[in-house]
Amino acid sequence: MLPTISQVDYEIRLVQHLIEIRFLRLFDGKLITSRSIVGETLGFETEDSLCREWLLSIYSSYHFYEGFDTIESCIDYIQTSPYDKNKFRIVQFCDMYYAVINENTQFQQVIGKDLSYFSRNLVFLTAKKPPLNLVLKDRVKIPVIPLIYHELHAFDSNIKVYQLPHEKADNAVQIPVQEALEYVVLLGVTFKDIWYSCNTPHAIAHNRALLNLYFDPGHNLTAFGKYSNALAINPFQRLIYLPKGRIEHFQMDVDDLRTPARTLTYRDVRRFHDQMRIRKVNFEEGINA
Repeated sequence: MLPTISQVDYEIRLVQHLIEIRFLRLFDGKLITSRSIVGETLGFETEDSLCREWLLSIYSSYHFYEGFDTIESCIDYIQTSPYDKNKFRIVQFCDMYYAVINENTQFQQVIGKDLSYFSRNLVFLTAKKPPLNLVLKDRVKIPVIPLIYHELHAFDSNIKVYQLPHEKADNAVQIPVQEALEYVVLLGVTFKDIWYSCNTPHAIAHNRALLNLYFDPGHNLTAFGKYSNALAINPFQRLIYLPKGRIEHFQMDVDDLRTPARTLTYRDVRRFHDQMRIRKVNFEEGINA
């Protein structure tokens, strides 16, 4: 079943957990992150105000979709998949089961009951089930985002991970979550759906500080949005929002994150347009300013 926890209870649980792992700390009676997120260009903001804004945005940034009802049905899917069974991990989240592959940015899959994510040409696409002809290419993995795991943990503190002991196994064995953290995080990334505006210097600096909590410093995601003439960027769904209401994919694994080469050709924009998960969002009110 999908998470049913209220926003207030979720935020209480999340803050308690983040304090326990020392990601958050109390300073002069206020909550701040353990590492500075306010850069020199953001002198008009304070750590505690940014921290509070970030915490209040997390609950509504998650939009879940259903996994398989039983682990057996998830295993059945894996056994029918043409891909190497050893590459799959099964993530149990809120008593639902998701089949996950996370080799690199060119070969990622998250398979749910009626919705799946997969990567192709460095683009994150959706379909009911992934295509059967995806090719594994040698790419460097994007670093894991541990914060995503902690945000998921506040929704469900009983996350489990399984793998098949051999190719033809009809059962799965549980493995430590910390040994498969990247698979849990990839599942969380497919759930996380939030836009950050990047059309003014203030928005770029402000949202760069928030995104520093998830991505390595120097990610330049908001600057990339500016250079590609986007009004907003959704780095988890790998989408940009352009003038006239156009929403397009962008490539995540590119050396220079500021280059417009991260955007797709017109042909690929048309080709992949129907393979994105788009919620109805009021971009006047629904973007982090």
